[in-house]
Amino acid sequence: MPQFLSSFLVVQRGKCEECGAEFGTSETLQSTNVECNNCNKKKVVCRKCKIKGCECGGKLLDSWDKNPGMIF
Repeated sequence: MPQFLSSFLVVQRGKCEECGAEFGTSETLQSTNVECNNCNKKKVVCRKCKIKGCECGGKLLDSWDKNPGMIF
């Protein structure tokens, strides 16, 4: 991994607010801190719960979804 990415990506600690799963070493603050594009509710979720979406029917967007091409 390039040096600038390793200092930019911070591994998430703790558990998913939805299912309680422990975060893994590939889950970062940028990918787990999400916001619903419909109701704007903010959550900290694992990849599986992010894919399921928000209970309001909206999509859960992480930093990469909201800022495509951010590191390029």
